[in-house]
Formats: sequence, C-alpha cells, structure tokens
Amino acid sequence: MNSSTPDWALLRSLLAVADAGSLSAAARALGTSQPTLGRHIRALEAGLGQPLFTRAADGLRPTEAARALVPHARAMREAAERLALTAAAQGAGLGGVVRITASRLRNRAQSGVELFMQK
Repeated sequence: MNSSTPDWALLRSLLAVADAGSLSAAARALGTSQPTLGRHIRALEAGLGQPLFTRAADGLRPTEAARALVPHARAMREAAERLALTAAAQGAGLGGVVRITASRLRNRAQSGVELFMQK
C-alpha cells in the first residue's frame, strides 16, 4: 500500500467480500453498491500489488494474501467496535428513574418477621 496506514473502508470491504463470497452479497451486507465494493477491492489490490480474490463459478475465493489479511482486519473491526462502545459509554452517564415495587414480598417478609418475633 502507498500509505503506512491502511484505509479502513477498503479493509471493511475486504472482510465483507471474504465473508459473503461475492461482491453483490457483500454490497447488500454493507448497504453499499456492487461497483463501489469492486473499486474498494481493486484499490486494495493495487496498493498491495497482488490479487486478493480469484473468480470461481460460485463467486469469489480469497487468495492466500487475502486469507493472511482477514484475521488482522477482523481484529481492527473488533477494536473499532470496542472503541465506539467505550466512547458511547463516556458520553452517556447512568441516569433515569428506577422504581421497585415489592408489595407481596413485603407482606411475606413482615409475616416472617412476626413469626420470628413470636418465637
């Protein structure tokens, strides 16, 4: 790749295609278009200087290079998800009203206390 930092959008597309097995299924999963996904894969292949998928009758098959990248891209996705959760938790403190009712338990507890006190 030309840059030392990989483009997350391209790696996200790589994961989607590797998981789905085709550009069209991956595009549906990501909510994007098939041509956009194709451009992402071509850009990633150009940056790496090697193909990431081979065409087969049943879709696209990842090359050895793609299979080597996928675990690292998954780790990036998981880290990004954790980052988003952490950021959301920082911005939203706990708040709200909590109501607890336990009238039946209270009556039973009182009966139990009364029985204990009688002994």
